[in-house]
Amino acid sequence: MKQVIVIHGGTTFEDYNEYLESLSTKTLNIDRFTYKPMWKELLQENLGDDYQVLLPAMPNKTNASYSEWKLWFEHLSSLFTNGCILVGHSLGAVFLAKYLSEQTFPIKVDATILIAAPYDDDSVEDLTDFKIISLSENLSNQAGELVFFNGLDDPIISVQDLKKYQDALPGAEFNIIPAPDHFVRVDFPELIERIKRI
Repeated sequence: MKQVIVIHGGTTFEDYNEYLESLSTKTLNIDRFTYKPMWKELLQENLGDDYQVLLPAMPNKTNASYSEWKLWFEHLSSLFTNGCILVGHSLGAVFLAKYLSEQTFPIKVDATILIAAPYDDDSVEDLTDFKIISLSENLSNQAGELVFFNGLDDPIISVQDLKKYQDALPGAEFNIIPAPDHFVRVDFPELIERIKRI
């Protein structure tokens, strides 16, 4: 049984006061609070019994800190099996890119799939300690198959971020598909199909 570990997105702030300000002023949309399973929650069902999907909650996702995520991820990794597939979405994607670039991961990874990955603060505000200064070849050496999903119409992640990854990782696979929802969707058949080809 192949493991698929999904690292979700989150939000970062330069300081605690900005975080508190966001809590009291963020634009609310009732649709965001009504339960409907999205692609992450449906991944196990869509992949079937040959896969084990892990969806760990990362610490303080509404005020995320890279050092806290790193500590928790390293603790979680005791549950991961060799040949696993890492999937990161948004902040989770840049976390995996940064972590695998800067750290030595003790688990053999068959593939790393990064969905709507930001890169630095040039186009996404306040990535704080998640932002990438430069990527090392450590990422390519540890990631297994390195696969990106991006949308040129993504309302959050710009084409600049995509270009930086393409320049730094010419051997990676880049899939450009419509993403006006920042990949916050129910159906993600392209991802299912790609995981099954690993």
